This record gives sequence, structure tokens and C-alpha cells, in this order.
Amino acid sequence: KNADGVKIGYIPRADNKIFARLMDAGKLLFGKIASKEKQGIWLKIDIAVFLRD
Repeated sequence: KNADGVKIGYIPRADNKIFARLMDAGKLLFGKIASKEKQGIWLKIDIAVFLRD
């Protein structure tokens, strides 16, 4: 979510199994925008996901 609490994207189900297990174990994950690319009317945002230990 952005600073206003609006969801800006998601990790596809096929790619989030490890992230889900880490969060289920109480780990804190966070993301940072790695790149942005305009694709027609859409804005593609790539993120890097990190584990806060």
C-alpha cells in the first residue's frame, strides 16, 4: 500500500509461497520500488522484496 493506504499491486500467487510462509512465521517483509515503466494506460512497477531481521 502507498502512504494513503491504497493497494498499488501484489505478488502473484505462483511467486509468493516463500513470502507467505515467512510472514506466517512472524517475519516482517518490505518492498522497495526497483523500476517503473509506462505500458499503454498502465504503469508497470517492479519491486524488490526484503526481509527485516
